[in-house]
Amino acid sequence: MVFALLGVNQNKINNVLTKIKSLGEKHINKVHLVYGEYDIIAEIKAHNPDTSAEILKTLKETDGVNVLKTYVVSDQLSDEEPSIVTKEAW
Repeated sequence: MVFALLGVNQNKINNVLTKIKSLGEKHINKVHLVYGEYDIIAEIKAHNPDTSAEILKTLKETDGVNVLKTYVVSDQLSDEEPSIVTKEAW
């Protein structure tokens, strides 16, 4: 999974959301509209590095996207895990 944080020109937000939606459920898990430094957080399904890079390139080149920051998930905790754990406890 890759989290893409997008800073978006406010009068182009619908354009950006349309582009994200066009990528489809095969590549996008969830999209969140947020308040703060960024405007949209997209959860991208990272099937392989090439696909992830192509999706991120598409997002970065989308009209209205001013900033794109990415975070690649290294480990995911399940909902059943305690809220504070060390990696060794997994």
